[in-house]
Amino acid sequence: MKKKQFLAALLAGLMLVSTGCGASSNGGGSSSGGEGSGGDSGEITITIPSYKTGENVGAVFFEPQVERFNEQYEGTYHIELENVTEDVFNDQMKQLAQQNALPPLVQGGDKEWLRTVVFPNGMAYDISDWLADNPDIEALMLDDAVEYCTEDDGAIYSVPLATVRPTGFFYNSAMWDVADQDLSAMTMDEFIELIGDQQIAFSTAENAWVSALFLTALIADEDGGVDLLNSGIEEKITDLSQPQIVSAVEKLQSLLQNNASANSIGAAYPDAANAFMSSQASIIANGPWMSTDFEETNSANWSNGFDGANVRASLFPGQVGIAQTQNYGEWWISAEATEEERECALAFIEFIYTPEELEAYLLAEGGDAPNLEYSENFVTQQGETQVLADLAADTTEDTVFAPCILDVIPSSVGTSDLSRLLPSLADGTLTAEEFCAQLTTAAQEATAE
Repeated sequence: MKKKQFLAALLAGLMLVSTGCGASSNGGGSSSGGEGSGGDSGEITITIPSYKTGENVGAVFFEPQVERFNEQYEGTYHIELENVTEDVFNDQMKQLAQQNALPPLVQGGDKEWLRTVVFPNGMAYDISDWLADNPDIEALMLDDAVEYCTEDDGAIYSVPLATVRPTGFFYNSAMWDVADQDLSAMTMDEFIELIGDQQIAFSTAENAWVSALFLTALIADEDGGVDLLNSGIEEKITDLSQPQIVSAVEKLQSLLQNNASANSIGAAYPDAANAFMSSQASIIANGPWMSTDFEETNSANWSNGFDGANVRASLFPGQVGIAQTQNYGEWWISAEATEEERECALAFIEFIYTPEELEAYLLAEGGDAPNLEYSENFVTQQGETQVLADLAADTTEDTVFAPCILDVIPSSVGTSDLSRLLPSLADGTLTAEEFCAQLTTAAQEATAE
């Protein structure tokens, strides 16, 4: 987003804060609670600023989920959603925190801000006792996530994740007939050889999402690559000239030069997706949420004979799934929430962690809930979506999870420098070593600020 557009959006968001988040009706607690203390009806209402609204892809599942909650708890609890664009969401949460006006239930936020500002300064409510009183919910949560979210004193502020959505890639079996082969069990070299002259839908604009996923998988395949990526979870990687990264970039350069679809250079994600769904490329890396794009109901977005029924999915070679299980969850509760607001917030968390809602989420966006015993109906429905069934079959106890490179380098490097330099890597202006050296300089300057 250009600077003027960003400032305009941020100011608009702040206007929403001052006009749309009035004080709660009992005069206490967070000012974003809306009618958080209920009224004459006795119904407790809270307002959640969310980017998973409107045209955002996350709204497809999230908005109906909130509606289901409101229907189930009609007369007791009610949640209103306030639309905030994803571009300004993190900044708006920080502004609300500075104004002591956080909503009762907060949907994420910048990880570093949570770790260094919110949680150490008592701005979040400790849910450890609540989890202890709800062992069935705690048992569903990922062990890595619970460990990561547990502070040294035993407090838990962020609601640990119960699901993991390992990202792999999709391929058009009508163009690349390899559905009978176990692609994730291959080595990366075997996989690249098998690709041959197939076209890959890459993106190099914005955060170069598709290219970053391939780069992550290539790094993970190197000796020590997974450990290197994991090292960036706590402290960002600023030396991108390490051997594993240079070697991975060399392979990425070869793929960009020999296998990139025609529109890859300068392409944003929608351009890459269009290349795949118009049969201009047979391979695209993306998360399981893309599965809905291959349903017949979205066939208006297909062209050149593309048929979503022909799409298959796989994790990356070496049984690598790109996912960060050592992470904060999606939700946390403001320490300023009133008792009634907190009651509503906890009811919503309990609701979204029911087996029915977890299964609905997995069917809509893909992934796995390792500690949930699936219902027969879920298994049947999941099997009806071929790509989700493929990813579920690939996700086993042998799956290696690795965080995306975008999550373990300084954010400015991922959102600006990577996309700026990729075209020069693709056309050979930069060697892999030079590319990595320039990223290293950018990363070190970003962390020195």
